[in-house]
Amino acid sequence: MTLNGTGGLIRVIAGKSKAARRLLPMIPAVFDALRNRHKDQGCPGEGWVFPTASRSGHIEESSAKQWHAKAFTNLEAERKEDPNLTEIKRFEPYCLRHTALTRLAEAGCDAFTLAKIAGHSSITITQRYCHPQADAIERAFLKIGNSKLVTKRGHQAQALALVGLPPKKKI
Repeated sequence: MTLNGTGGLIRVIAGKSKAARRLLPMIPAVFDALRNRHKDQGCPGEGWVFPTASRSGHIEESSAKQWHAKAFTNLEAERKEDPNLTEIKRFEPYCLRHTALTRLAEAGCDAFTLAKIAGHSSITITQRYCHPQADAIERAFLKIGNSKLVTKRGHQAQALALVGLPPKKKI
């Protein structure tokens, strides 16, 4: 299973619940970046993509936070040397997860799929990432447009007529 044959898979093997163990597709840009890193490292047959001096030999939760903090320290030092560099405000790495899930929800990802992606055991938790605005609600209704619906008794009806809206005019 890959993203249209152009990406790879990320396997999450642990988390807070059983639902956290999952397989996710990699978008092509991430897949290409990892493939290029592998080539740059001489195409090793084994080892970690991002090795560290941690006990496990790879990035862990605590080492990721340390690398994140170090990156901001380096950025601040570079800005002192060149004040024209764009300022990046500090943020917690977890914000990236929240932002990604929120953007997926805004793009129309349903709550059940979003829960699977996030590794949540319940969509109640996932709801924290869904903040539909009026335009998103309108787009959801426009998706059904003039599609035909079949009632319980087998009668066809226009979707817009069912919600009390006039049919779309053809131009």
